[in-house]
Parts: sequence; structure tokens; C-alpha cells
Amino acid sequence: MIIDSSGKLFGKINIIDFGGLALALLVALGIMAVQSGMYQTSGQMIEGEGDIHYTIYIRNLKTLQPDLFTPGKKLSITIRNQPRGEVSILDVQRKARQTSYMLPSGTLKTMEDPADPYGYDYLITLKDHALFTKDGYVTEGIKVKIGLGIEVEGHNYRLPGAIVDVREADAKQASSTHKAETSSKQAH
Repeated sequence: MIIDSSGKLFGKINIIDFGGLALALLVALGIMAVQSGMYQTSGQMIEGEGDIHYTIYIRNLKTLQPDLFTPGKKLSITIRNQPRGEVSILDVQRKARQTSYMLPSGTLKTMEDPADPYGYDYLITLKDHALFTKDGYVTEGIKVKIGLGIEVEGHNYRLPGAIVDVREADAKQASSTHKAETSSKQAH
């Protein structure tokens, strides 16, 4: 028999002592694996922390109050159905809904949509504090990445949007290129 009537393994080692020794050995092996760099803990993955800016896009908002968002104010956000709390608004770009039609000459003309006088598209840049990891930015335990759905909430609104740009606070804004492209298109 492997375990006898007194609960000893091979008649010499108590089974409880053997379990404790095996557990201690596994813990020691785990510590050595982490210290060798073979596995990383969450604390080892953090490369720094600081402020980040992310731009959200709210499409075709119908409102009688087009100046709903004001730089310098705060609003509450929810990312992946997890409330994040308040963040600061850095910049707001509002544009009336556009429509395009073809002129008899064959050129395309774009103008404000007369059928949708209360429709607006918004690009809102927010400032937040985050941890920097190899996998991106993490704010309050939530990864912030382009394409994520986000909800913004103020005193009299709760609106869905999407994150379209994420960067460190001192990094150059990608939408500045978009502004230049939009300006040149509107000039034509």
C-alpha cells in the first residue's frame, strides 16, 4: 500500500506534511520563474504613467444646443460599460451634418444638410491620467484604445461615441492632419 492506516505515505511520510512540502516547492518555483523574467507580474508590465489625451467622435447628434461641450469643463465617461469618472474637455470641434450632390458639370458639391438642421458631428479631445504598458494605456483599470465604444455624460445628456485617437499628452495630435485635410476639401 502507498498510504497505510495511520495516513503515512510509504509508511514514513505524513500525507499532510507531504502536501505542505509540495505547495512550498511550487511557490518557490513560481518566485524563481518571475525573478528570472520568464513570467511577468502586472507591476513589472507598467512602464510609466502620465497624462493622455484621447479624442472621441460623436456622430449625428440631434440637438437644439450645439454648444453642448465646452473646453475646460468636466464630463463623466463610461468605457466598456465601466464607469470611469470625470475627465477634462480639452478641445471641441463641431461640424453641421453634411450632404453631397453632383452638379451638372460632373463635380461633387458638399454643403450643410438642409434636411437635417439639428444634426452635428463632434470631435471631443479629453485629458486623463493613465498607466503606460507595453499593451497601451490603462486608466482606472480600463484599457483605452482606438475603436472602443464610450459614453459621455453631463447634466442633461448621455451620448454614445467611439475613441478615434489616443496618445500621450505631449505627443502630436493625429487629428491636426485631419483638420488640414478637411480645410483643403472645404476650399474646393
